[in-house]
Amino acid sequence: MSAFKKALLYAGLEKEEIRELMPEARHENGRFVRIYALITAVVFILCLLASLIAGGQLEMNKPIYLSMIVISVVIYVNTKVTMKKHPKLSTLLAILYILSMYGYSFAVSLMHSDMQGTAAVAILVVMPCIFIYRPIYMIGLTVAMGALYCLLSMQIKTHSIAMLDVWNSLFFGAIAVLLSVYQMRVRFQEMLQKRRNRLLSETDLLTGVKNRNCFENNREYYPRLCKENVHCIYVDVNGLHELNDGQGHEMGDKMLQTVAGVLSERFSHENVYRIGGDEFVALCTDMSPDEIRSRIAETIREINEKGYSVSVGGAMQEKNELNMHDLLKEAEAYMYKDKRKYYEQFGHDRRRRASDVPPIKAPEQAGS
Repeated sequence: MSAFKKALLYAGLEKEEIRELMPEARHENGRFVRIYALITAVVFILCLLASLIAGGQLEMNKPIYLSMIVISVVIYVNTKVTMKKHPKLSTLLAILYILSMYGYSFAVSLMHSDMQGTAAVAILVVMPCIFIYRPIYMIGLTVAMGALYCLLSMQIKTHSIAMLDVWNSLFFGAIAVLLSVYQMRVRFQEMLQKRRNRLLSETDLLTGVKNRNCFENNREYYPRLCKENVHCIYVDVNGLHELNDGQGHEMGDKMLQTVAGVLSERFSHENVYRIGGDEFVALCTDMSPDEIRSRIAETIREINEKGYSVSVGGAMQEKNELNMHDLLKEAEAYMYKDKRKYYEQFGHDRRRRASDVPPIKAPEQAGS
């Protein structure tokens, strides 16, 4: 019973896994809505042209075709204009698309009351499987639309044809429910596996922060994310090679994990990258130089308290003159300047006393 409930509510996954996957599901649904709306608009334009040429019973469908063309175009335009800024709208647009297709199939079937509702049955089977949602939602929508169609058919069509529609709706509706449960389970499982593979490819397994591959892929997104500026904090762990040689790689690994943990706390796990053996980068958007200085000072102090030391360089560029390659090089240059100063003062000692930490300058003043 528990497994059945889990399959209906969460497609066989855990509740938290479904929540984590929903942004990706919305993105996929938005893409599907845009594609399907465009295809639907083209198909109904062709149907409208066919009805104008052929006449007869097809001519009765012209208002429906026109309505579907308008609805499809509106949905398509909205996906192009609003989806990037408001991804949650994908849910509303997908539901609107599904309801419009149900509406079309019902209207066509009921207008031709002397015929079985093949269009309605076909839509009933297809609709639950084209978007990615928790199965219980699609089951509820399928049952509600099937019941509505049966009621309308019994009111408008002859008894014998209405009974055939009811039977077909029940039979194919049940198939649609089973297909939707299976499809959603498969598609969510695929999304989860892709997410895990992506996380593995983008995560430094030793420290848990993002790796250089992820940094190279992500760094050009920051100019789009920022409104005012981007800060780059370049961190090099002091004494890693000496610690590895003197006490073993296990102690060196512990040092790197400690530094990564502190950086993640101070600059957000999403913005911290290990880009080399003992080098880390943190990228921050729209923060003041004073706040950056404070966080760097806190980072150095906390790492010192844990028995380790880092050299740090910071740089900042305004949005209108932002070049991520130059920003990284600038921060790296200031880090090497701090590292030279560290070794001149402390040699290979892994720790600085809090009183020995050099003053943290604003990125635009660094190196002055």
